[in-house]
Order: sequence, then structure tokens, then C-alpha cells
Amino acid sequence: MKKRLKKKKAYKQYIKDIFEGYEAMLGNPELEELKFNYLKEETVLTRDENRQIRFRTHDII
Repeated sequence: MKKRLKKKKAYKQYIKDIFEGYEAMLGNPELEELKFNYLKEETVLTRDENRQIRFRTHDII
């Protein structure tokens, strides 16, 4: 049970970090890329050629 709660808490923190990173990129146009990891998953926030922020999530092998 504790293991499940720890994973749930870690996942909530992962989601929170992603949105805080998004807000940081909105506030600072100098940031080009941010990466966040959770277990075997990685989310990358990048800016495209139009300077819009894009989310990309993929599994880490």
C-alpha cells in the first residue's frame, strides 16, 4: 500500500513540475527546452519555429 501511495505522490509531483515548467517558459521566452522524468516516461517542453511551446511525452527504454 505504501508503495502505491509513494508512486501516486511522485506522479502528482511530476505533473505539477510540468505545469510549473510551462509557466516558467511563458514567463521567460529565453527558455528553449525543459525535460521532466517519471519512472520510464519523459516529457519534453520545447519551442517550435513559431516560438510556441510544445509538449512531447515518450517512453524511455
